[in-house]
Amino acid sequence: MNTLLHVGALPNPIASRPWLAAAAFAVVALTFPVAQAQSDSVTEQSQASAKESIREQLIGSWRLVSRESRRAGGELEADPGLAATPMGVLIYDKSGHVAAQLSRRDRTVAMIGEECPAAATIKGTPDTAQTVLGYDAYFGTYTINERDGIVTHHLEAAIWPGDIGKSIDRFFKISGDRLTISFNTTTKGGVKVTRILVWERMK
Repeated sequence: MNTLLHVGALPNPIASRPWLAAAAFAVVALTFPVAQAQSDSVTEQSQASAKESIREQLIGSWRLVSRESRRAGGELEADPGLAATPMGVLIYDKSGHVAAQLSRRDRTVAMIGEECPAAATIKGTPDTAQTVLGYDAYFGTYTINERDGIVTHHLEAAIWPGDIGKSIDRFFKISGDRLTISFNTTTKGGVKVTRILVWERMK
């Protein structure tokens, strides 16, 4: 004879033991803040790595490839101070210091007597350093505004004394070993231009 066994619903261990539910809730409550903190830490580390990568890309020595000034309509504006194809070096170091030097190619000793009177009449502009006797040079520190793509040079010393203490903003973009810097300024003749400098990484 076959005997049928009636199997009822299995007992719920949590329902029959309320303390288990309380313990499980306590574990979740304690674990969630830790997991959230770990997630926040990973996010902060990722953001820090992104900042470091942009800064690391900027750090190094750069050689000037081209420099041009353009009016609002796109026309090229000549620059007698540094001429059309100046030489230049730009250096950013890991400790936050910057140094820049640009030179006109045809500088001679004879030009000193000719251009010194002109140098004495320099008025300066707040947005860039000045060229004296075909040369532009300064050093100081720099800060980066990653969101707006701006590097600011804080000038501690410069070939033109009137530039000392200035903070000048430069928009920048890096593509591989090319650095493009641009900014708006006004020429000695009063013409408003956008100046664009292209640099390549020195190796």
